[in-house]
Amino acid sequence: MLNRRQLRIKALQSLYAHFQSGETNALATEKSLVTNLDKLYDLYIYQLSFLTAIHRFAEESLEASKNKYIPTPEDLNPNTRFIDNKFLHQIAMNKDFLLKEDNLKITWSLASDTIRNVVHEFRSSKEYVKYMQREENTYENDKDIILGLVRNHLIKNEVMRSYFEEINSMWSEDYYMSLAMVNITIHSFSEKTDISQKLPTLYKGEKQGRVAEDKAFVIDLVRETIVNREKFDEIIVEKSNNWEFDRIANMDLILLRMGMAEIFKFDSIPLKVTLNEMIELAKHFSSPRSSVFVNGLLDRTIADGLRSKTIQKKGRGLVGQ
Repeated sequence: MLNRRQLRIKALQSLYAHFQSGETNALATEKSLVTNLDKLYDLYIYQLSFLTAIHRFAEESLEASKNKYIPTPEDLNPNTRFIDNKFLHQIAMNKDFLLKEDNLKITWSLASDTIRNVVHEFRSSKEYVKYMQREENTYENDKDIILGLVRNHLIKNEVMRSYFEEINSMWSEDYYMSLAMVNITIHSFSEKTDISQKLPTLYKGEKQGRVAEDKAFVIDLVRETIVNREKFDEIIVEKSNNWEFDRIANMDLILLRMGMAEIFKFDSIPLKVTLNEMIELAKHFSSPRSSVFVNGLLDRTIADGLRSKTIQKKGRGLVGQ
């Protein structure tokens, strides 16, 4: 389910922690990376569970309104469209989700105020009002309103982000990535999806008894970046055009080392892909001019590597820039 860019981000986070801490054991960092990725999947299950908690809260609120001492006609004959949301019912009954939710022992008993606030904000939104007032409803409408809930009421919800950070300190950083996984899950369901449907796995092509290619990729990327640090730093010094090594930002150094690991050690990744990915990561995680610096130095490294034939790529079209 995670794409290669997201995996590179997780590798970057692990490498930053490794180099900043002075850690020398690459294996320890690899194990920590795998653990953090597993915990990211746990956060994804928590966020799916939060959607079902919102659904239950809405249903319980509806029942409470019916049982008022003096209920209004609206209380007695409520609009149940959200309660009847087909996608939420699918998740709530999905065997794979229920098993994983149970394994994590997820409970929302201490988050009732947070759930109430999200529901009240959501009900006040134009998208919710429009959804509830539609003359006819479809399964796609049911999915779209949940996508809107995630996009407009959960992604920027700092209270929810802080709540998850209290459970696991890494989850504040992983909050957006796991919500992207929730979006993928919503899109993957159809009206014909039954309760036996498996949730998307963390890595594409993941199967029991076999390490997924993408999992091997992110582990190998971290390992190759660490064990070849001295070699890559020599290239950085050589290609940095009189820029003092000690003045290069730590994040830029890590991105350059990661880029060189892909350039020299991953024979099936096109050079253009590596270059573009490191530039985008530099734009997002480093200073405004870092992308230009990273681009220039890696570009010179590629040019020299191709001339000296120290860069070996398998397959057609992998060496083009």
